[in-house]
Amino acid sequence: MAAIGATKEELVKLKEFRARVGKIYPERDEKLLPWLRARDMDLAKAEQMLRRHLIWRRNNEIETLRNWRSPKVYFPYIQFGYDKENCPLFLMPIGRWEMRSAVEAGDFVPSLRFIYQTLEMIISSINKKDIYQGSVICDFDGFGYHQITHRSVLQGMLEVLRVFESNYPEVLKVAYVINNPAVFNYLFTLVKPLLNSRTLAKVRILGSNKQKWQEVLLNHVDATQIPPFWGGSRPGRDEFCSDDWFMESLPPNFFKRNGTTFDEFGEEWNTITVPAREKVLFEYFVKPGEDCYLRWAFRTQGYDIGFAIYFGEEENFPVKYQRVDSHQERQEGSLNLDQPGKYTLEFDNAYSRTRSKTLHYSIEMTQFYSCDQNFNETDIYDDKNTDSTNM
Repeated sequence: MAAIGATKEELVKLKEFRARVGKIYPERDEKLLPWLRARDMDLAKAEQMLRRHLIWRRNNEIETLRNWRSPKVYFPYIQFGYDKENCPLFLMPIGRWEMRSAVEAGDFVPSLRFIYQTLEMIISSINKKDIYQGSVICDFDGFGYHQITHRSVLQGMLEVLRVFESNYPEVLKVAYVINNPAVFNYLFTLVKPLLNSRTLAKVRILGSNKQKWQEVLLNHVDATQIPPFWGGSRPGRDEFCSDDWFMESLPPNFFKRNGTTFDEFGEEWNTITVPAREKVLFEYFVKPGEDCYLRWAFRTQGYDIGFAIYFGEEENFPVKYQRVDSHQERQEGSLNLDQPGKYTLEFDNAYSRTRSKTLHYSIEMTQFYSCDQNFNETDIYDDKNTDSTNM
């Protein structure tokens, strides 16, 4: 929003709010109003939110982040330019971010600081033109279960959302989610309770159909603002406009992906031959009390194949049998294994009398950790107490 755009009722509340917090937050109306809107114009709740924000900034030394240099960058991003309403537009290739690598390398605390620094830089960029909102494209291409099945990674992602929702109200204009895989649905069920209704209304999940999400983006953003890789015509050194990213350089082959040998886990695919008139079965067992997900992806060379998943002794079919055109496009899916027992994936070539089938597949059963959405921040980092107290 380029202007404050407040109603008469909001202006009255704004005057009262300034009287309550003006000494600790001497900002313009445009900076005060989002705190009220984030708490549905409740003065007491808005004041509490703002005071906690100021404590968070102090405890995390946010004012020093502008000159802080991260020892390693896991999360590159780019400002495309501006949408048709002159609001800044950012792209975050979340599916390519090395969140698990950051945790396993012991770099999680610096990574959080890098994210806070990124948020501050985005806010600074937005405010340069007296614009108070920006949009983001969240590209989940490459995102897989290996990220959210790691407890600390999942908790860290939720913590970043809490930080954003609690400390940067009304900054988001629209979030476009593109190339979201099946696992995104599980992630979104965890994310939704953390976001208020105003924020949720700004999230547009556009799916993995490139033609469709490009059409939506180009309705709101001029093609000259978007790098060619995402369907635009922005000039640059390459199709990703690599020189424009907010880091010294993109990691080698950051966007390169061998679609014939890699899946979204970055794992090698297995290859077998399914003989004519035969089936190949893969069995997975779930113990009582386990919370498991099954993820599969496969393709065949030249010809179709039959596929089904059944529970127990072929009495219950969570995924009904059908012959699929896996030779034309990759087949993938996921299933919540919510009952203990045996689950069987069946690849069927029994209907073919003479022709064997070459099958490339990747199958993984994952046990999810329960993630308490009210976990203490000290579960993530121990070097700083960020508890909120009254100011």
